[in-house]
Amino acid sequence: MIKAAMFDLDETLIDRRAALLAFLPDQFKRLEDQLKDVTFQNFQETFFALEKKGLVDKQKLYPRLVAALGVSDDCGVLLLSDFQRRYPHFARPSIGALEMLAALRRHGLKTAIISNGHSDVQSAKIEITRLRDAVDLVVISEDVGLRKPDARIFQLAAERLGVAPASCIFVGDNPEADVRGAEVAGIRGVFYAGGTSWPDTLPSPKYSVGSFAEVLPLIEALA
Repeated sequence: MIKAAMFDLDETLIDRRAALLAFLPDQFKRLEDQLKDVTFQNFQETFFALEKKGLVDKQKLYPRLVAALGVSDDCGVLLLSDFQRRYPHFARPSIGALEMLAALRRHGLKTAIISNGHSDVQSAKIEITRLRDAVDLVVISEDVGLRKPDARIFQLAAERLGVAPASCIFVGDNPEADVRGAEVAGIRGVFYAGGTSWPDTLPSPKYSVGSFAEVLPLIEALA
């Protein structure tokens, strides 16, 4: 019987790409003087090319970005500080995320977020999107010294929720960090296909959902 549902944050409970598409024009407009002759199209395209769908830490990304654009290291420091301070305010919950979490609570399930990233930025996004009050537990990699797909971060979350890993599901968009990581921890990994596709090079996931409306029916089917 499933007693807890745990979720990835970026590109799962939060539409990360949409937030960046809103933030990057704002950042460029405010700091355009520092970027000299760089066009916004070049700025945005280079950013997305270097960040690898969020897998590259922004503390590494921005130095690489300014190097690729041919602007100063000082500009990179300024851009990073600006990102850390302002980007969380552009975060929005994915469609149906808050409603789904509320439905899970009504059905007596415990809920959690497990996110890789820096505590200040991730925590701010969770607060701004009202996800903090919608779940029972938040585990951020920087706080606990573990990162997905390390099985221990999933097991730690299950322990803090007071449930066995076998009684949990974990929903996320990353095949390796989320789905495979959860499975190694003894948790049912569920692929969230709301904004991405499963790689053709990997065996199809055992469980997947295309929207948050499918999460509770999946849990009921597993029971």
